[in-house]
Amino acid sequence: MYKISLLATMMCAVLATPVFANTDMASDRTGFYIGGAINKTELGSGDSDSSESATGFGVYGGYQFNDWFGLESNFFAADVGEDDFDIVAGALTFAPTFTARFNETFSVFVKVGVASMAVVVDGYYDDFTASGIGFTYGVGINAALTENLNLRLSYDMSKGDLDIDEYGYVDDIDAEIEQLALGLHYQF
Repeated sequence: MYKISLLATMMCAVLATPVFANTDMASDRTGFYIGGAINKTELGSGDSDSSESATGFGVYGGYQFNDWFGLESNFFAADVGEDDFDIVAGALTFAPTFTARFNETFSVFVKVGVASMAVVVDGYYDDFTASGIGFTYGVGINAALTENLNLRLSYDMSKGDLDIDEYGYVDDIDAEIEQLALGLHYQF
């Protein structure tokens, strides 16, 4: 968590000068957008008190219909395993977004939607895949750096029951995949 906080602080410091220098610019608020993110992903379970986390990557994109409403899809994943286990956790989400603008530069958004989630375990003794459909929700803050370039900090939570087909003694996993992401996207 410390590394992602430090990275976010450094990027904001480097990029803050153009943001505040151009407060009179009109950012593009509608249309398609696409971007990438570095994230801190945490895999937890309602069946257990333990959780695993790691730094990962993601891509996101969507369409902003007007100042306050849009649709967004987000794919993110990370290898949260340790020494002898590779555990990759990820989600593909689809959600409507609702945005509130403070000024031409800053806005906040919330979203609620569906998530297709997967956990792939590749260990010394065990190999299995758990997947399923769940729900997702998230919040974030967006800063328009230029007319088309935007920086954002977001938090997403995806929850669902993931089915395991390979093992007969475990029916499903009650999974929670959290993501804290720093993203940069281009608004077309």
